[in-house]
Amino acid sequence: MFFRDIVGQERVIGFLRQALKHDQMPHALLFLGNAGVGRGSTAQALAQALNCEDRQADQDACGRCRSCRWFAGGGHPDFWQIGPEGEGAHPPIKIEQIRVLRRQVSFSPLAGSWRVVLLKPAESLNEEAANALLKTLEEPPEGNVFILTAVGERDLLPTIVSRCRRLTFGAIPQAVLIRELQQRRGLSPEQASLVAAINYGSLGQALEEDLEDLLARRNKAVSELEMLHRGSITEVLHWAEQGKKAVGLDRLVLLGRLWYRDLLALASGASPGQVVNQDCLEELARQQPQVTVPVILARLEALTRLQRQVRANLNVELALNNFSFQWRGEGLVPV
Repeated sequence: MFFRDIVGQERVIGFLRQALKHDQMPHALLFLGNAGVGRGSTAQALAQALNCEDRQADQDACGRCRSCRWFAGGGHPDFWQIGPEGEGAHPPIKIEQIRVLRRQVSFSPLAGSWRVVLLKPAESLNEEAANALLKTLEEPPEGNVFILTAVGERDLLPTIVSRCRRLTFGAIPQAVLIRELQQRRGLSPEQASLVAAINYGSLGQALEEDLEDLLARRNKAVSELEMLHRGSITEVLHWAEQGKKAVGLDRLVLLGRLWYRDLLALASGASPGQVVNQDCLEELARQQPQVTVPVILARLEALTRLQRQVRANLNVELALNNFSFQWRGEGLVPV
């Protein structure tokens, strides 16, 4: 992995290049941003550049030396990754892992000039592990760089945050996502546009997206939302009952918002080329005259509210019931 491979994060990469050039690399870095925006890839690119035996003028790794060949072969003895261990939905990074780390970083790097330790995601550090790591960050051994990744600072100890140089990874622009999807996966512009829209700002997730599964989920979401409007009360209640047990409600909301975004665009006079769901232009054109702009706006608001409630772990069945009955209302107006 090289700095030149990281897309959409020019500000972060520029800072790291300058730190390398002037030999001012912080001993601890906190990479903030959503999943799939390049935090882990940037950590590996930095580790490779730090240990490169023939670093280029732009501070990128050469790709040819012994150290770079180790990275290309799948691993380098001085690039360590520490993540959650154990069973369950959200296993932690445990204090035993940090104790082992503290013992090992007291020795010099094994093969290169620098040892780089990536802790991902840092939010999974339990309290004991976080406090143990803090002691290492307070008195960092020479030749070590610690990189922590997190979505935000809120779930980290303030004392850990204060000892790190914070670098924020922004959402990757949609145009860049579309370009990369076309180049790396051979998607058509229309397919790439849909995949990029549903994985807003995240190249990693977009590259892993199963297009056939996405289209099937989109069609199912549109069908269910249509049923909520035209189906019987019994069908609606059954939908809410089943929905509380389902996974992927967040994805249903996102797909529904994209669909109604397209209906709003068409109702506002946008050209067909501005529609995300390009493969469904005929169906969108059929639906668009059947809903007014106030109803479209209110349904977008209802979808957004449902998304917030699901993410906040509120009573899912109650949220779905409220959502579905609001969805059926004939006099919907935007909030």
